[in-house]
Amino acid sequence: MEGEVPLESRHRADTTGESRLGGGRNNSSLMSHGFALLVTAAALLVQFTLYPYVRATPFLLFFGAVILSAWNGGWGPGLLSAGLSALAASYFFLLPRFAFSVRPEDLLSISLFLAISTLIIRLNVHTRTAQADAEAQRERLHTLFMRAPAIIAIHRGPEHVFEFSNPVHAQLLGGRELLGRSVRQAQPELEGQGFFELLDRVYQTGEPVYGKEALAHVGDPSHPRTGYFNFVYQPMPGRDGRPDGVMVFGFEVTEQVLARRGLERTERRLATITHNATLGLFMMDDRQHCVFMNPAAEQLTGFTLEELRGRPLHDCIHHTRPDGTPYPLSECPIDRALATRSQERGHDVFVHKDGGFYPVAFTASPILEGDGATGLVIELRDTTEDQRTQAERERLLVELQDAVRLRDEFLSVASHELKTPLTPLSLRLQGLERSIRAEPGSPLAVRLGKEVEMMRRQVKRLSDLVNGFLDVSRITTGRMKLLLEEVDLTEVTREVLARFQPEAQHARCALVLDTEGPVSGQWDRLRLEQVLTNLLSNALKYGAGKPVHLHVEQREDRARLVVRDEGIGIHPEAMGRIFNRFERGVSERHYGGLGLGLYVTRQIISAMGGTVTAESTPAQGATFTVELPLQAVPRP
Repeated sequence: MEGEVPLESRHRADTTGESRLGGGRNNSSLMSHGFALLVTAAALLVQFTLYPYVRATPFLLFFGAVILSAWNGGWGPGLLSAGLSALAASYFFLLPRFAFSVRPEDLLSISLFLAISTLIIRLNVHTRTAQADAEAQRERLHTLFMRAPAIIAIHRGPEHVFEFSNPVHAQLLGGRELLGRSVRQAQPELEGQGFFELLDRVYQTGEPVYGKEALAHVGDPSHPRTGYFNFVYQPMPGRDGRPDGVMVFGFEVTEQVLARRGLERTERRLATITHNATLGLFMMDDRQHCVFMNPAAEQLTGFTLEELRGRPLHDCIHHTRPDGTPYPLSECPIDRALATRSQERGHDVFVHKDGGFYPVAFTASPILEGDGATGLVIELRDTTEDQRTQAERERLLVELQDAVRLRDEFLSVASHELKTPLTPLSLRLQGLERSIRAEPGSPLAVRLGKEVEMMRRQVKRLSDLVNGFLDVSRITTGRMKLLLEEVDLTEVTREVLARFQPEAQHARCALVLDTEGPVSGQWDRLRLEQVLTNLLSNALKYGAGKPVHLHVEQREDRARLVVRDEGIGIHPEAMGRIFNRFERGVSERHYGGLGLGLYVTRQIISAMGGTVTAESTPAQGATFTVELPLQAVPRP
């Protein structure tokens, strides 16, 4: 009831009272009997004092001694007090006084006193035992509440004043002051969440209220947090049967709620993934019965999940060997994955629900739990379109190879046909040039000298282009042959430099050769000249107006040729492709050429077992380095 002493306070008061009465069950038997002697003697003294006034009832005060002795010590002290009281009353107050002689008319009084005293002792012992049992039960209940891992609190009265709060509840609320305060005072953060209204309803109606995963703000008021709770508001009936309080019992389930919601989110995501997946997905149990399939699998097989659920997948979705004969279960790769507990991959032919055949690529992955497999996850992908694409790819590859072969044949034929008229034209121009040089002052020399020089350069350029096409044709068709002989790389370099003097003068470039002496090896002389020609042509083209440096040396068993210009350089983005066919490091609008020179150079050097590399910094020139083994090993 409202205003009643709190449970803990009452427990403390009862314990104190027990001590005040003499220690109860904790006193020794000797002290209990001594107490009986003491109260009996006190009753005797009072009786002596009051004897002149209460002679008719000499046993009256001794009843009080018996009551106190029995209440304090039980049967032994109570009977001791009753016996002593009977002797004292008979000796001191019954006639003849001061003599142990009992008259017949007093014997009934003494017997009645002893009988009533025995009943009083029995009632006291029974009452005290019941009270002790009740107190023990109360103590056990209090201990249970205090040690329970649940949230337990007791509210009293219509204001729901805290009477009890166990440690779990107190810790949940941050150790704030609770006892003696109403719930609205102690937990103002619950305002507007409906909990106060629920407590009012339980108190007024007497009907319990159950809450599941209710959201509440708890914790230290200065650092509140949010949690989820399962709870019961249980009415506590008073003496009149109507509720005079509410007991709160609950558990915090925040971790479980968050874990379940996280699992639900994961399941929803997985469901979305499997539903939208383009792969056909199946899940089977350890008996190979279908338990799940996504829409892609339904579309792929023609069956629905309802048609296959709980049925052996092998019996419903038949798959065959490439020749069309069915697989026995013992040879089924999907069954093998379950038996061996290892993933199986492969290609197969399945039979659609309508009877049609379709090829698939499959992956069967066992679901492992402990030492065994509890099921399978099967992925199916229809490879019909893949096979069509592969067939189309192979057809296009054949056509491309034919086109490349025809192109190479055309280049070879066209190059030979172009080379045929260029040779006599070049000879005629050389003859005309000699005639002009023989008579430098003649009208013919004055009139045609510059035109002949220009025509000679154009014919040489056209011849170089034709030779480039021929080289590409030979390389791609595998017809480029090497004629190996003893060659001095230093000598070849000097000869090529001599031929390039006119072009170098025209480009205003000085050709600087640095060599340590003869460097001889087994190489193809004409191909070496072609490599030098290509590298020098590039150096003069892109380094016009600045010197070109050449260096020839021998390092152990390898020859090394370096050609360096000081021109525009090569952009880093172009470095990886300048040795490819028809690739250029600069714009073709500013520099001519087909982009074949470096490609042919690398192929020639590679055919002789060597390497060619390039290094460059934009606006600071480029350096090409050729390394050749002294004994060339022709490569196919």
